[in-house]
Amino acid sequence: MRLMRRTEIRRQAMTVWGYVIRPERFQKWNKKIAGMEAHGEFRLGQPFATRYKWRGRQVQCVSVATSIVVGSLLELRHSSFVGDNVNPEMEVIERITLSESRGRTVVTKELSIKHGIPLIWAPIFWLIVRFGWPAEPDALKSICESEV
Repeated sequence: MRLMRRTEIRRQAMTVWGYVIRPERFQKWNKKIAGMEAHGEFRLGQPFATRYKWRGRQVQCVSVATSIVVGSLLELRHSSFVGDNVNPEMEVIERITLSESRGRTVVTKELSIKHGIPLIWAPIFWLIVRFGWPAEPDALKSICESEV
C-alpha cells in the first residue's frame, strides 16, 4: 500500500530541509512519533529506534536512513516492529522529497507499507489513496511558515 501527500510551503527548500533532516525537528511535525533515538542529523545507514503512538497504541521499530540528498530527499526504512497487533515483518518506507521553485517548496511525503495492513482493511486504504486522506493542516507547513 502506498500513501502520498503533497504540500506547498512558502519557504526555501533549505529552510524546510532543517525540519526534515534533524530528528528533534522531525518529531515536532510528525505527531505520531513518541520518540527517536537519533540526534543531530539523520545519517545514511545508521540504525536507531523509533517509538510511535497511534490510536492509543505504542509501537516501536528500527529505523534507518536509506537515502539522503541534501536539500531534496530523505528516505527512512522502518522495520522489526514490536507492539500489540503489529506484524513484526511489516516494513514501511517513508520518503520525503523537496522541490523548490520561486522561493516556495513542494514537499511530497510518501509512505509505502508492506506486510502490515490486514486484507480486510485494504478497501478502506484504497479509498484513502484514491480520494485523499482526511483534510487536516499540514504540521510541517505550519511550523515552517510560522518561522521568522
